[in-house]
Amino acid sequence: MTDDELAAELAAAFPDLRAPREVTEAAKGLFTWRTIDAELAALVEDSLVDEEPALTRAADRLRSVTFEGADTAVVLEIDAGARRAVGQLDPASAATIELTGSDPRVTVTADGLGRFILPLPPAGTPLALRLQLPDGRVVVTGPLAV
Repeated sequence: MTDDELAAELAAAFPDLRAPREVTEAAKGLFTWRTIDAELAALVEDSLVDEEPALTRAADRLRSVTFEGADTAVVLEIDAGARRAVGQLDPASAATIELTGSDPRVTVTADGLGRFILPLPPAGTPLALRLQLPDGRVVVTGPLAV
């Protein structure tokens, strides 16, 4: 059996296993703002992975993540139950922050101390950020499941 025949047979056997439209659009949106000029901030700390399990339900726990780029760090405290993230930029500065992959696009502004609050996308939608810093630099984070 060829690959094409196998693909056709699988498609016939599972006709309704396509990803929902909003998931496909979110995935495409994650790559919309990636450019060669943007600095990538890598995930360097995630309390979901790095810490010992707590004796509470996962939905009740706050999750702390840190993304680091060459000169900028983004620290997020994610509250999945309230569907929001409280963030801090280091070094502290004002910035425009866009949640990429969300529909509609969500944009917030960090204050002069680098603080911001970001509504989270629906559960199962990856979280990725695009920061426009005052000096013109653009920093993007990789996707994170929230």
